[in-house]
Amino acid sequence: MTFVKDTISLPEKGILHTVNKRFHDALNERKSAFKDAFTRGEYQVVIRVDDRIMFVTGEQQRNFTVVSEDYHHIKAIAHLPLLMMYTSQQRERRELAESFAKMNAHPLFKSCTDAIERWLNNTEEGGLLNISSLKEELQPIFAKAMDTVAQHEVEKTVEVLNTLREESSLPLDKTYFVVFGSHQARYKQLGKMIIQRWFNQQLSCYGSVDHHVKYCEGGNSIDDAYELLSTALASSELAHTFLGDQYALNQDVVTQTAERHISQFWPK
Repeated sequence: MTFVKDTISLPEKGILHTVNKRFHDALNERKSAFKDAFTRGEYQVVIRVDDRIMFVTGEQQRNFTVVSEDYHHIKAIAHLPLLMMYTSQQRERRELAESFAKMNAHPLFKSCTDAIERWLNNTEEGGLLNISSLKEELQPIFAKAMDTVAQHEVEKTVEVLNTLREESSLPLDKTYFVVFGSHQARYKQLGKMIIQRWFNQQLSCYGSVDHHVKYCEGGNSIDDAYELLSTALASSELAHTFLGDQYALNQDVVTQTAERHISQFWPK
């Protein structure tokens, strides 16, 4: 059942309904034209998704891994103390710790299991589950590990983007970047931040970073990237032509006026 009302089609009837409908039909045609241009390879799209960067130009696609396997190992190791928290019986925790301690999965793994072993001994002696003491001991261990992982991702992402710049047949002016969101904020924060900083350093493109780098919440296909970019380009074109600012439609046209009325309604 849909709870969101379709306000785009309002008014429901009359000449204003006709005007509104014909405008949106024309806008959708313009968006389709941009989307066709992406499909034909007139623009290049760079998508940051899962642990990869994808270069897409028409039907051509290249994939580069920018998140190391080490990150996934560290992520799994970080889940070990959380698993202890969700394990209700001390005996089960002890059995888990002992079974994991016998494995040599990763250098960080030994540091983690040793810390858990000490924590379990102290917990048994005190009789209370104090997860904060374990957290304090593990914090510097994981902080150092994640610092290494972040450094690797920055270096690898820049390396891949430099490859794009050097090997692409299209200039950066015709290149757009889309960062897909996921269950982890890291994709939005780190992935987008690296691309934005890299783009700002490029002297071969005079375009705005906000124009060329987009974030797509819940995106999971190339078509999602095309849809987002087509909408953005059509909106930018409209805003530049009629409002004198290509970003003017990034917010509702009433918002700027409403801000003044809000200030008057709740004066300081």
